[in-house]
Amino acid sequence: MGETALMESTVVRTRRSLLWQGLLVVAVITVPLLLTLYWLAVPVGAGWWVLTAQVLLMVVLGIVAVRFATMKVTISASALGIVPFFPRARDVELIDVARAIVLRLRRTGATDPVLQMFVLDSDGALLLRMRGEFWTDESINRVASRLVTAPVEHVQNTVTLDELQRSNPDMLTWFERRPQRSR
Repeated sequence: MGETALMESTVVRTRRSLLWQGLLVVAVITVPLLLTLYWLAVPVGAGWWVLTAQVLLMVVLGIVAVRFATMKVTISASALGIVPFFPRARDVELIDVARAIVLRLRRTGATDPVLQMFVLDSDGALLLRMRGEFWTDESINRVASRLVTAPVEHVQNTVTLDELQRSNPDMLTWFERRPQRSR
């Protein structure tokens, strides 16, 4: 990688197809439901309740769509800019990145393992998690290749969620840390 490439910023964004698929699913569910509610509510004079619910739903969907569309990871020569879905955007100095782990994670009941990257600080705290459900493999690998200040460990074998719960539970979200056994 040339010196010029390291000076430029790399920006990766989430899979746009997920946004459109999600909006399509919501539309397929809500349009018939809203039509039925209007059909039942308007004759009795309660159509404004349905309209209020529809406007509220559209506002929430608009916020979700904008938040999802603005999700991105920017990596430059000195910092990692993270714009996640929920919390506010933040910048992490690459000096603070101690290591990154790239692995294929198999969830219980899932058919195919999904590429994921965990970026950790020196205390093992999670700075960034890129899930293959939201990010393309190419995006994850592009960010990993730009993390030149920290070692990037590529785990060769597929890791199950149970194994990750036992070995590194702090890298998981609170609901993933809860072991769910179907035995």
